[in-house]
Amino acid sequence: MTQSYLQEFQPPPRILLGPGPSTVHPRVLQAMTLPVLGHLDPLFFQVMDEVCEMLRLVFGTDNFMTAPLSSTGTGAMEASCANILEAGDTAIVCRNGYFGDRLADIASRCGANTVVLDSPWGQPVDMDALRDELRKHPSVKMVGVVHAETSTGVLTDLTEVVSLAREHDALVVADAVTSLGSHEVRVDDWDIDVCYSASQKCLGSPPGLAPISMGPRAMQVVNERRSPVQSFYFNLKDLESYWNQTRAYHHTSPISMTYALRESLRMMMEEGIDNRIARHARVAAALRAGLEAMGLELAADAAHRLNPLTAVKIPEGIEDLAVRRTLMSGHCIEIGGGLGQFAGKVWRIGLMGEGARESNVFALLSALESILSRMDYEVAFGASLSAAQRALVEAQRDG
Repeated sequence: MTQSYLQEFQPPPRILLGPGPSTVHPRVLQAMTLPVLGHLDPLFFQVMDEVCEMLRLVFGTDNFMTAPLSSTGTGAMEASCANILEAGDTAIVCRNGYFGDRLADIASRCGANTVVLDSPWGQPVDMDALRDELRKHPSVKMVGVVHAETSTGVLTDLTEVVSLAREHDALVVADAVTSLGSHEVRVDDWDIDVCYSASQKCLGSPPGLAPISMGPRAMQVVNERRSPVQSFYFNLKDLESYWNQTRAYHHTSPISMTYALRESLRMMMEEGIDNRIARHARVAAALRAGLEAMGLELAADAAHRLNPLTAVKIPEGIEDLAVRRTLMSGHCIEIGGGLGQFAGKVWRIGLMGEGARESNVFALLSALESILSRMDYEVAFGASLSAAQRALVEAQRDG
């Protein structure tokens, strides 16, 4: 036993290009070093109000109950189901990837009769199948859908899901963990009942907070439940009181994490939400062009690709872990491996928040060219970089 814990920990710098967490700007890290206030301090209430105000702008909503939960995105997923669903309710969960499967699992644990609607991995939710499934059930309480499926790099049109759900008076719970801050999310205009996200991806903060927005129909369901919410910690009625009403004590908020989220949201306001979305689209186009110029195949359907997360198929004969380990050890670049059906079959490359930069695209493409060429994969050196540069020029001209 070396007792290395007695030494100061100094993690090496990494370029975080996986599915999250993403790189955090120094301004956000600096905000976390501010003096800690009490969670019932009036000055902290001001911070809370400012965070909620900016989150409403990012979510595109006037929902009163819009606040960050003290958890990661999975906690917000659980909070959504635990507050909306009661034993015996019927929920349809659209599953076209790993996180749709997790949403269905949580809905089942809440005692709901959970119907799983499968669509192929790499494709968006099948709307015809959803229409047919809704017709089979006389009373559907909730339709759950992952807007941006992080396991496959696919974006599903939420407006179609909402339209179908409304025909059957079902609430829509939308997972925007990866899309919020990088794709258009318009909770009010699209009439979404519950929408949640996470701090560590395109919002640009460290992991630990999960913004959620609850619409009036959803809060009515929470307020009129027949049974208590089966989670004390994620009881949104009590959390609403702490965040937006009487400031009644519920739990000790992560003060420094809230500072960080406030600063990352301030940076988004300075950049402009539309400009940030455009930046993610621009660098994603460059990455895709570079990968395809390298002869690599993208996993997601071309018409429904996510900008902050690209899933690329691993070429035959190339070892998944060998490439990722070499990227980490030789280039200080992290990318993600596949999950579920895509385990060992794809790499997941994230360009999120502060990490969605042209320099990161070129660094990754250059490193991949070098690594793959040493593994007897035929590479035309510089081709991926040229293709990425052309895509950037085209995007800037079109923009």
